[in-house]
Formats: sequence, C-alpha cells, structure tokens
Amino acid sequence: MTNLQYKQAALATLKGKWLTALSISIVYFLIFALAASRMSFDQDNLDSMLRFVALNIVVTIVLAPVTVGRTISYLRLVRGETAGIGTLFEGFSSIRFYLKVTAAYTVVTLLVYLGSFLIVPAIYFYLMYRLVPFLLIDRPDLSFFQVLGESRRMMHGHKWRLVKLYFSFIIWGILALLSTVGVVLLTPYFDTTMAHFYEQLKKEQQTATRSA
Repeated sequence: MTNLQYKQAALATLKGKWLTALSISIVYFLIFALAASRMSFDQDNLDSMLRFVALNIVVTIVLAPVTVGRTISYLRLVRGETAGIGTLFEGFSSIRFYLKVTAAYTVVTLLVYLGSFLIVPAIYFYLMYRLVPFLLIDRPDLSFFQVLGESRRMMHGHKWRLVKLYFSFIIWGILALLSTVGVVLLTPYFDTTMAHFYEQLKKEQQTATRSA
C-alpha cells in the first residue's frame, strides 16, 4: 500500500466514527495534560531540568497502559470492532498485563531518551520499537522481551517505509502544533493510519511466511 492508500483507508475507517475517535483522543490528552500540569522546571537550574526529565520518564512509563489503550482503540476501529473511552483503560485490566506494558515501555523509553543525546540513535530505536503497543495487544503469549524482539523483526527493512509515512503527515503536523486542539483532531487520523500500516505489514509478513 502507498501512503495515500493508508490515509484513504484511515478516513474510510473513521467515516461515521469521528465522534467516538475524537472522544478517545480528548480524554487521552486530558489525562496527560493533567499529569503535565504538575510538572515544571527552571531552565537555568540543571538539577531542576534533570528532575523534570526524570519525572517525564516516570509519567510516560506509569501511564503507558493508557497509551496502549489508545492503540487498542484505533486498532479496533480499523478491525471493525467496538471501541470507546473505556478502551483507553484496558491496559489496567490485570496486574500481569500492566507490569508487562510498563516493563516494555521502560526499556523503550530509556533507549529513546538515552539515544536522544545523539538524535539518530533515538530515531532508530523509536522506529525499531514502534510496533510494541500493537504487539502487546496482539501477542499476549509473548513476554515483554519477546515483544521487543518481534517489533525489531517486523520493522527490519521497513523503517524507511515508516519514516516516509510520517513525512506524509508533516504539513498536518505543523498545522496541528499551532494549537492543542489541532493535535487532538489529528490524532485519530494519524493513529488510524498507523493501525492500517501495522495491519498491512503483518499481513505481508504472514503471506511471506506461508510462501516460504
């Protein structure tokens, strides 16, 4: 599929479901906005900035199940299944799943943050583990380390393909960043497109495995 086809498929998925998709996006960002409202730093104080970064990492990890819930929501819409605001909290459905999600996000978040000092490694790690939230949902049989390995395997040779899909949203992204409302509105479109990317990649690799 081309980038245009992914995006057309996303719009077709969202047709008649925009209210549901937007309500999920709004609640998701309200949760993170509430967490962010408790954080601040003094740009002239290194200790303050380091604490801010550390707190960001902690919040990202603690709220990782909500991020996975967001992925579950839009993936369900792509699959023609029911999703709603409650789906955001399915990452907390069991202690085992919660621990698995937070463990996976701890590794990925730390790798991306550490890699951010050199920029390129951060992007590489981000792309390598971009499918982690999907695999946490689709492969409950895998441990969190196996989920990381499966994401690496699936993204092997497809990182640039994903980069190009991201670039196709660059104008939308710039416009969205002009206001918080823009980000909220863009999220359902982008996440649904990403869900279609995952579904297509999974389909291609399953076909390749059967043909081998």
